[in-house]
Amino acid sequence: MTPAALSWAVAAGAPAENVRIDWQAGRATEIPIGSLWHVLRVTGTTGRDALARLQERGEPLGPVLEVPLRFAVEFLVPRCAAASWPPLVGTRWVEHGIIRCPGPERTRSAGQRAACGRRWIVPPGPAAAAATDADALCEAVAAAVVHQAERWICTVRSSHPLV
Repeated sequence: MTPAALSWAVAAGAPAENVRIDWQAGRATEIPIGSLWHVLRVTGTTGRDALARLQERGEPLGPVLEVPLRFAVEFLVPRCAAASWPPLVGTRWVEHGIIRCPGPERTRSAGQRAACGRRWIVPPGPAAAAATDADALCEAVAAAVVHQAERWICTVRSSHPLV
């Protein structure tokens, strides 16, 4: 557990001692949603595609979680971003409640199993921004959705030549 990750969780409203105890024991800790950031949940394919697009453009990324059992990716974005978000297929906003977050060492790149059903793609800490920019994420998600639709159309056309 890095001091930056602990500070991130505490700034969001989680009690420091609970975070320390949970993460040192290898458990997820409960962090409030809504005080600093909201969660945008997208389908796994869209999320990974959008993430790759953001990384290619060199956009600063906030913490990003993978939820393998839901085949989803969760981006932490600044509060109130949902108000201007267009109705994109496969996206869902979570603006209030609690999110169970694993310790920052539970990452996909480290090959760690998910704790509480989640593991980090981009963990909180010194290398992560406070949150992912919602406008940049919107562009990346929209491009990913269009790309998936184009692939689907090509597949349909190749299997049904009269279409």
